[in-house]
Amino acid sequence: MAFHHISLLTVVVVFALRSTVEGRSTGALRAACFTLTPQHGQNAPSTPNPGYMIDVSSSFYMPGGHVQVTVTGPNVWRGHLLQARNVNSGAIVGTWDNLGDNQILDCNPGSSVTHTNSMDKNILNVTWVAPDNGAGNIFFVVTIVQEFTIFHVNISSEVVTEVIKTTTMEPTTTTMEPTTTTMEPTTTTMEPTMEPTTTTMEPTTTTMEPTTTTMEPTTTTMEPTTTTMEPTTTTMEPTTTTMKPTTTTQEPVFDQVDPMFCMNEAGDTMYEPMPGTNCKKYIEIIVAENRSFVRDAAPGTAWDTKICNGNFPFFVRCAVP
Repeated sequence: MAFHHISLLTVVVVFALRSTVEGRSTGALRAACFTLTPQHGQNAPSTPNPGYMIDVSSSFYMPGGHVQVTVTGPNVWRGHLLQARNVNSGAIVGTWDNLGDNQILDCNPGSSVTHTNSMDKNILNVTWVAPDNGAGNIFFVVTIVQEFTIFHVNISSEVVTEVIKTTTMEPTTTTMEPTTTTMEPTTTTMEPTMEPTTTTMEPTTTTMEPTTTTMEPTTTTMEPTTTTMEPTTTTMEPTTTTMKPTTTTQEPVFDQVDPMFCMNEAGDTMYEPMPGTNCKKYIEIIVAENRSFVRDAAPGTAWDTKICNGNFPFFVRCAVP
């Protein structure tokens, strides 16, 4: 009866180990999406990189454009995990095409390229497709697994710069031709309004017996009157308006310093950077037991309190350098 229990336990352990190995031989797990570290038990990354490298077809890309990505190295390998990341935020960006004997790993958000089998490989050649609205400046990063216990993480490419097609408007100058308004002189001559009037009264002779009265004729003459207005000339000076082009430049915005500490999901362990190590070491504090331990961040990484895990030093703003 005891032999029966031992046999059954052996079968369960062998089946579990076989499932774990087969699952990883057919592609990376989602748990490796953000740290790019294989879930291979207690095995640590191998350093230094023996010469694996990433080549890109162009140092520039436009929104919606394609970049050919090729991974090669001095030795064959069995597994890989390839991503494109934003230089500033570290977010996984873009999609992939021309996968060949590879597959997409949905990292939600973002997608990565991983292997489909554990056969020996000496090249990885795929096409990265940029989002239609762009992704900023990016770089490519890959993890190479030679054996279950030998792997190299965070192998990076050169930075690929986003180029945005811009429309430049030539400065417009509007010149108004001078306008001159000249008024012809106006001369108004008033003719005399009254014709000379001559009144002649015939002499009236009244003879009264025995008195005689004689009245002399009376003449009234009016001189003509003339009014002359001087001509008036009005001239408007020309006006010219020129509009200068306006240029607006946005200043870059920099990230803030990371938090001082972070907690695990259970809330029983706190982590904070070790002062004076530039986040290369961190302190693990078990709250309930009031005990603490000094730990090393994974090789090639720094402790990131934003995600409570190791990350590329480029993305870590160490609170206690």
